[in-house]
Amino acid sequence: MGAAVKAVQVEIEDVKTATKAVELDIAKAMAAIEKVDGQLNEVDAQLRSASLSATDRKQLRAEKEQLRTELQQLRTELQQLRSKEEQLRNKEERLRNKEERLLKEEKQTQPARYFKRALLMSPPSQTPMRREQEDVDAGPLISNWRPTTETAAGQLPELMTPVFGRLVESLAGNTDVDQATIEVAGKLCCIGAKIYEREADLVTNVRDLLRLYLEDKQAVTINSGFTASSDRVRPDWALGNSAASPSNLFLVVEVKPGIGGSGDSHFQGANYLLHFWRGRADSDAFRNTCCPALLLEVVGPHMRLSAMAWLDRVTIFPLTPLLNLLAAHPVTDCLLMPVARALAALRTGVRELSAQHAAAAHEAEVPVVEAHATPAARQRHETAKLPLPWPIRMDSRYNAASAFQLAPHNPTYYVLLAGNGDSGGDCGVVAVVVKLCRKYGLEAHLAWAELDLAPEVRRAELLPGGWQLVEMEWLSEPEWQMLSNLPSGELGEALGAAEKALQTAHAATGMVHGDVRPPNCLVRRDAEGAGSWQVRFVDFEWAGREGQATYPACLNPDVPWPEGVGYGKQLQRAHDFQLLVASTASHATGDGQGAVRPGAVMSLSTAARDRCAMPLRKAAGVMLHRGVGVGWRQRAAAGWLRPAAPGRRLAW
Repeated sequence: MGAAVKAVQVEIEDVKTATKAVELDIAKAMAAIEKVDGQLNEVDAQLRSASLSATDRKQLRAEKEQLRTELQQLRTELQQLRSKEEQLRNKEERLRNKEERLLKEEKQTQPARYFKRALLMSPPSQTPMRREQEDVDAGPLISNWRPTTETAAGQLPELMTPVFGRLVESLAGNTDVDQATIEVAGKLCCIGAKIYEREADLVTNVRDLLRLYLEDKQAVTINSGFTASSDRVRPDWALGNSAASPSNLFLVVEVKPGIGGSGDSHFQGANYLLHFWRGRADSDAFRNTCCPALLLEVVGPHMRLSAMAWLDRVTIFPLTPLLNLLAAHPVTDCLLMPVARALAALRTGVRELSAQHAAAAHEAEVPVVEAHATPAARQRHETAKLPLPWPIRMDSRYNAASAFQLAPHNPTYYVLLAGNGDSGGDCGVVAVVVKLCRKYGLEAHLAWAELDLAPEVRRAELLPGGWQLVEMEWLSEPEWQMLSNLPSGELGEALGAAEKALQTAHAATGMVHGDVRPPNCLVRRDAEGAGSWQVRFVDFEWAGREGQATYPACLNPDVPWPEGVGYGKQLQRAHDFQLLVASTASHATGDGQGAVRPGAVMSLSTAARDRCAMPLRKAAGVMLHRGVGVGWRQRAAAGWLRPAAPGRRLAW
């Protein structure tokens, strides 16, 4: 994010703080007016007394005149405060428009600026990580969650490409491993356990073993193509589509003699992806894909498998922890089998990536007239380098160019539907919210939506890697507002309506929400003009049946959670009410955290995604699919601990 955008955002926060202060002053002025009105009524009542003496009557009339003067001053002050409040709100609106314009400009120019930066990079082994990752103006060179999530978080592998989603699913499950892979894993453990005087010897041993295991006709060793000036700039080993003239990269292998040696292998591996593709910006593969590849690190007696891609910038994320390469087998296979499963996933990933490239190359041989290209195909070409998850980027249902993220570090997007008919665009442009998450209380959301207390769910889909896509109606601003954004004069009435709606939802469905904070409660005035409020609750990631659904591990410490809320504890109706009231009070006093943008789903605590929720199931009016023809099963990360035989426990 650029300095200009950050400066505007700071101004917005200052204006919001000033607005809150003015709202409090307005409330005080109104209370003072009410008090003076009461005093005037008392004086008038006393003046109506027939037994009042002339002296007392004179004093009361003087007091009445003084109170009238004070009342007029208070009303003038109130008028000035309301005028100031309006000015501040107008200023905030202008600043938000400026922020939106700057963000749009930044979004349009950021890929080009990042590419220019990539062209200036030194070889990976000479690129200082700290300098490049802590660049305040340009942002991190690599999205690798370092040094902080706020500055360097990227897209998770499951959302980069369905290939990575399937690998995550495989690594988390009970996938069988063939004997040949187990034997290769055993040899790699022996190689990693040895102590080497020369790094080159370790590199040779790893490369020779993996070449026999991974190479085939579509994925071959490449020793060049990472820089135009020198073939000496290359990783320790790599696989691509061609040895002589590679146009695609499937695997980078980085080998170090131990942790803390010659540079960070994770950062360097991502830089090799950057170096490879910066010289191929005009290729179809760069323009039309996210350039996915795998990184295998062998660092002394450890190995790790990671996923890489080039979206708005190069992004890398581990698929496995650091696994021990120690020759503890055959006495125990607790170290051997995690390595074997990682190697099996690596081989599957390389084969899928190379097969995709071969299929794309075959399609490219067929002449295509540009005028006959589908809008979806042209759109994918134009948006391939946008940081959008593949279920939005690659689906012709959505106009990917219109998509934007509703909150940082939360894969929830506003997006326009593309076309008509089945896409839902039969009545003109239709906006929806697409939420991607690991767990979602769909049953609760559907039940509350039937009561008109949640957005309509239009579509739900199961994705590879255990993710879910939930598409719902967009509740547009300024008609719908977050409870936390209401002025103090309307907040009490709207809060009462929200409490009543919550009581109705609980009683009718037996479902609890778990995260009923003001940003997750949207309200609007009744269209009939009766002065009542309509309420919609959003963000059902934790929701489920009372007595079954439980709280996740990651709970925002800044939220005033009720007593009894904690990891693994059951959601309760009382918690919903207590949290709504306490967090609304926190927002009203300026202590709470505001949401980023109104819409359908904007939770601030969505970092906790592994939540106990009801599984997806067929429901009336909701489309349920299997993503890209791949089966999906809910699995725990504890799959790494599955023993190769009963009674044995795996560890890393």
